[in-house]
Amino acid sequence: MDEAIIAASRFGYGSGPGKPAPTGDARQWVRSQLDRPVLPAAFAGMPDATSTLVALERERRQEREQAKQQGDPDRAADKSMEDGRRKEIREDYLREVGARYQAAIASDTPFVERLAAFWANHFTVSGVRPEVRPVAGAFEREAIRPHMLGKFETMVLAVVMHPVMGRYLDNAVSVGPNSRAGQRNKKGLNENLGRELLELHTLGVDGGYTEEDVRALARILTGWGIGRLQDPDAGKFRFYPQLHEPGPQVLLGRTYADEGMGQGLAAIHDIAVHPSTARHIARKLARHFVADDPPPSAVDRLAAAFRESGGDLRHVSATLAELPEAWSAWQDKVKTPWDLVVSASIATGLTLPPDLLASFLERLGQPVFMAPQPAGWPDDAVSWIGPEAVLRRVEWCAAFADRTDKTLDPETVAAQALGGALDPAAHEAIGRAESRTQAVAMLLATPQFQRR
Repeated sequence: MDEAIIAASRFGYGSGPGKPAPTGDARQWVRSQLDRPVLPAAFAGMPDATSTLVALERERRQEREQAKQQGDPDRAADKSMEDGRRKEIREDYLREVGARYQAAIASDTPFVERLAAFWANHFTVSGVRPEVRPVAGAFEREAIRPHMLGKFETMVLAVVMHPVMGRYLDNAVSVGPNSRAGQRNKKGLNENLGRELLELHTLGVDGGYTEEDVRALARILTGWGIGRLQDPDAGKFRFYPQLHEPGPQVLLGRTYADEGMGQGLAAIHDIAVHPSTARHIARKLARHFVADDPPPSAVDRLAAAFRESGGDLRHVSATLAELPEAWSAWQDKVKTPWDLVVSASIATGLTLPPDLLASFLERLGQPVFMAPQPAGWPDDAVSWIGPEAVLRRVEWCAAFADRTDKTLDPETVAAQALGGALDPAAHEAIGRAESRTQAVAMLLATPQFQRR
């Protein structure tokens, strides 16, 4: 096994003509990236979530007022306006998809890019909800990337306080039943954020919490909302005391006094550094970077790094880069469609336009920012290589290869992307291909390229 190839494909998105595998100490190449994370140039000029959300809400309000004036308050917006908004949202979505792709294929810190994708999937917000679609990319830039090498607690807070998460998991409409607003309007609690924060983001499904803990955390987080259009902080996080459930709350056996927003800050601190959180995060990182069923030794070491550092993610990520298991289990992981498309682009030097990229990923079953549920996209082979999925992958390899440079040498692509890992029988079959394009398609479809 060539450690340079392992470094490029296990801790990044692979190597190719414009992005060769590292020379020298491959492990140091991976570790050094943690000292120089920057926001990729591809994101320059991209809109922030707040301005986009405010603009969309103003449009919706204008449409409602127009419908009222026309004497039909229940009627949806005029069809031409609806079509125009859908087109605008689609254009914004494609711009975000293209920027994320460009960041992945061009970055000189591919380990950082892979970590960004991992954490964005861990804290999923999905465009399956239409109001989230145009701002999911901004959420990743604002809540994930600035914090993914800092304290885990800081990232959790950034996620929970971000307006996109507030909309996606409905905490912005959660009202304490005994709060002033709850008593007046008879509105109630929404448990979505409290549940997913415990089950998916921190402790994990086997982390030792109960249904009452879910409800307690939901009550603690009431009032954590989004500024309304008439407020000076429209579209940004805002704490509304009148929506907050009064009184102390018991979470995981500890009583949190009613200190308004401070109650939630204290609770998030405790669950962010909880031993079950350390274990849950360690298991997910090991599953992503090592194997679907990660070795207990790898999970133990990552969990210890998390606990001992108080959730310092730079330290945890550096520990991950040192795991012997990560360097000895190459190709134990099947590439997700996103991994496959990005790695094929790097290996061949072909850059896809955003609309075609989005179409390819939809065909392969992993459209960007569109995870079907808050748990995000699955991270195991069985979810991605059923018979129908394999057929789609083979068809995609042919479609992608057909767009590559017809002078591309498949032997060179194989050497740069896979080192000496290509199966001899596959190598022989590729050599007998009728054309260079067919040879590239066959190479991309090999088990060695489909894994990392």
